[in-house]
Amino acid sequence: MSLRKLLTGLLLAALPLGTVAAETEPKNPGGTSGDAKKIAGKTGGDARSRSQAERTCALTVTWWEMPLLPEGETMELGVQGDREVTPIHPSAMTPSGTILYEGPANVAIVRKAMLPDPSGKPGAKPVETWVPFAGFNLAENDREALVIMFASEGAQKVMVRKFNINVEALPFGGFDVLNFSKNRLLCSMGGKVFYAEPSGRSRSPLVMTKREVVNFFMGITDADGRQKLIYRAPLILHEKNRRICFVLENPAAESENRYVCYTIIQHVSGHRTIESLRGLRANPPSAEPTPEASPAPATETETPKNGSAKPKAA
Repeated sequence: MSLRKLLTGLLLAALPLGTVAAETEPKNPGGTSGDAKKIAGKTGGDARSRSQAERTCALTVTWWEMPLLPEGETMELGVQGDREVTPIHPSAMTPSGTILYEGPANVAIVRKAMLPDPSGKPGAKPVETWVPFAGFNLAENDREALVIMFASEGAQKVMVRKFNINVEALPFGGFDVLNFSKNRLLCSMGGKVFYAEPSGRSRSPLVMTKREVVNFFMGITDADGRQKLIYRAPLILHEKNRRICFVLENPAAESENRYVCYTIIQHVSGHRTIESLRGLRANPPSAEPTPEASPAPATETETPKNGSAKPKAA
């Protein structure tokens, strides 16, 4: 078993995650399952207006690790909203592909599947439709949300965890630590100290306003009451990135390799809000920009580094 798969198992055991079995077969042998019928019925276009949506959110969905599918099998995913299914194409630990979600608080991620024709006629061809795949809840204040999917058993079961990433909660230039270990973490960034409690999310008091190399340290207090350094690294930070650092613990590993960090980074160029996504829906970009609409020359010298991981400990 790979280290990342082992850590994923430990993470899933430690978190209260939403879960659903990813079924692609109908529950009723003679036709479409009740859930699939419900979803298929929505995709045709609900007359409900946007103002009646229970939740409106700039929603970003990503995998913790890409699932391994059987040879020849593909996976097409979407998010069921009030009016239709919006296709998504999540990759691993990459906060891109943000969609505008307008729908119930209980969000349904769905998967495209072929089901028997509901008419039950002999020789009828299978029907392509969306079936339930995973689900999670959006809070009333989740205007921007990051959803990470954790696959097990070859994507037959999927667990999800949702994180509020409203720009007020995670500003650009900001750095959050999600501590999935059993120990309280003492963190220091640029000389400013903060703590990350077990199973908690903590914010660094240092919010960048310019590009700068910052020393980042993490430590724990051992059983003897002594402080022990578990991680250190110089980080290139600036006001155009925001980061979430996931800290995992492998109790079976040697002390120097016991803690592992993975980081998701979002660059401001990839940031989407409810308002910007509504603007794109109302005025979709043309295939070929006109001379009047040609883009201005880029001024950013650093290539955005979205979704980079740092599988490094100690």
